[in-house]
Amino acid sequence: TESDYANPRNLASGSLTLKDVDEVKLRHIQWIPFTLVYSDQEILSWGQRMDYLEKLGFQTVEHRFIENPTSVNIQEKIDEFTQKVTHKKQPFPVDGLVITYDDTQYASTGSVTGHHATRAGYAFKWQDEYAETVLDHIEWSCAASTISPVAVFQPVELEGTTVQRASLCNISECERLGIGDAGTKLQVIKANKIIPKVIKITEKVGVLNIPDKCPVCGAEAHVVLSESGTKKLHCSNADCTAKQLKKFARFVSKDGINIDGISEQTVSTFINHGWIRDYADFYHLKDFAYQITSLDGFGKKSVSKLLESIEKSRNTDSRHLLYALSIPLCGFDVAKRLLSKYTFKELMETAKTSLFDDVFASTDGIGPEKSARFVNWFKDDKNYLKVSNLLKELDVKEVEVAEVGTKCAGQTFVITGDVYHYKNRNELKAYIESQGGKVTGSVSKSTTYLINNDAESQSSKNKKAHQLGISIITEEQFREKFT
Repeated sequence: TESDYANPRNLASGSLTLKDVDEVKLRHIQWIPFTLVYSDQEILSWGQRMDYLEKLGFQTVEHRFIENPTSVNIQEKIDEFTQKVTHKKQPFPVDGLVITYDDTQYASTGSVTGHHATRAGYAFKWQDEYAETVLDHIEWSCAASTISPVAVFQPVELEGTTVQRASLCNISECERLGIGDAGTKLQVIKANKIIPKVIKITEKVGVLNIPDKCPVCGAEAHVVLSESGTKKLHCSNADCTAKQLKKFARFVSKDGINIDGISEQTVSTFINHGWIRDYADFYHLKDFAYQITSLDGFGKKSVSKLLESIEKSRNTDSRHLLYALSIPLCGFDVAKRLLSKYTFKELMETAKTSLFDDVFASTDGIGPEKSARFVNWFKDDKNYLKVSNLLKELDVKEVEVAEVGTKCAGQTFVITGDVYHYKNRNELKAYIESQGGKVTGSVSKSTTYLINNDAESQSSKNKKAHQLGISIITEEQFREKFT
């Protein structure tokens, strides 16, 4: 309903990420093509391409053909569309108009002169709807090393949604606008119908107070000048939680602990509210459930789903956990190799107590440098305590190490194209590695075989294999030789 989903663009994009097909059907998402990229038929008229799509059953973007165009009749059509948008006669929000040549071959000979001037014609956007409001306060949020100002104002209706916050980007933008203190009168738009933006100060009250402390960690904050001359507020603490955003995002990712429904932006919001300081804190977010429901984009249902996902993530395996910790040089492959010889707790204790940095160097594919980075990370008391606290929240299943065969031993493979006997290329890769072989992403002198079911294709990998004298085999031939 309109009250549930006021922003159709967010609804559409969010619906595409849903796994429940029946739920998506209920939302009646429409796909409206605006051009035909390719067809077996040669259709040189843009209008005829739209006709072709409509014959196939698609509802194409609304368009008009102008025969013998002049500045007068072009302006008439622009005015016609403008009236529709102004009086909201469109079934969905429209922010711009494209004027294009009907002769697609002729259009392709043109040049590109700017962001909205393409080979095919010219595009422009209608003026954004704006609203007058009053500043309540400036909120300062930290992400990476930058502390950014956010204007919080009396709620206004824009483009069908209620808006009460807008990023002010940096100190220079605040100075350009002339931002003051509470009571300052503002004009606000939703740029491109989506992003709230302060465009003008109509009456300034007081002065902008720039904080001297980081809102996340409390360390000293100072204004710095970037190479482009932009003034930004920075946190001086190298260990500030907000500067670890990428690590927290990796922690909750699918390849990590896999907490569904929590984006990097959401993590940043939780950090700035002081709810996340360490990995274990994700498992105490239920203590802030009421506060989370008051945040933009959250409600009781979404918070409930988030908390369910967090509880579900308590059951994980050692490989995902090790990857989630963002240990330097420890990606998914390194984690898999280490866990083929040690349990997770054995890795922790061995790294913490070993007198030698290269204690893991004998593990296939690790080496002295990766071993040293791994050992030194766990020797850091802060990291060791961080993981120890996290383990109290998790039920970690050790990865079962499959017995390694020898059918592919000493062989290096590159896989390209579709596969048919295996679910996907990753399954084929897993089989090769389980049989002592290696799989790389590109053809080189060290490649033994290129696996490609289309052995006669003119792909770059096939050409490289021919050039280097590398054998190209089909999936069937691989199975005959190595299974």
